[in-house]
Amino acid sequence: MTMQRNVFTGTPIATDSGDRYADRMRRLSEEMLHAATLKAASDSPWYVLQVMTGREKAVEKALKDANVEALVPMRKGRQRRCRHRIIDGPVMPVMTGYLFVRCKYDLAAMAGLLAVEHVIGVLGGSDKPHPVSAEEVNQFNEKAVAGAYDWDSQSQGFRRGQKVRINAGPFAHFTGFIVSCRADGIGDAVVEVDAFNRMTPVLLPLAFLEAI
Repeated sequence: MTMQRNVFTGTPIATDSGDRYADRMRRLSEEMLHAATLKAASDSPWYVLQVMTGREKAVEKALKDANVEALVPMRKGRQRRCRHRIIDGPVMPVMTGYLFVRCKYDLAAMAGLLAVEHVIGVLGGSDKPHPVSAEEVNQFNEKAVAGAYDWDSQSQGFRRGQKVRINAGPFAHFTGFIVSCRADGIGDAVVEVDAFNRMTPVLLPLAFLEAI
């Protein structure tokens, strides 16, 4: 019977440096994110990051603190009634779970963006991210500031199962089917969007939608 021994030769990586794996990964992420600080021209397209719900402004702040151009268009949320008083809705992102970012594209920049806490992915994929033109983003943000996408804004009525086209935001020009919505034309709708060879459920203001 032959006896086998496990013999290891060489020097373990970074054991003498006092450097922890987490620290090395953090520095690597910071170096990659630095690639996203290279400014694009003012007419360059924006890309779209998918982030954890409720973390849109936190990610925007983290990116801006790192000198990366980022934008979360905001709107007024639903008004509330309390003891015969009307309470203004909270200020909230127009698009739940998404924000715009603009930089010179390369894989290192995309990897750096994906390493930011609470970022889930890049719309379209980091190897071929979906671009949104500067003109469309500017118009979208201007309408948001003007209140066009506020929760209480009146829109046309829609029904479950209806096919719609999206006319604003990261999914502009895509089509989908309404999963759920209010019947009075106020508020948001859950829409199954046909994008990038898959159906994706997205929460959208009814003001984004037009019937097909």
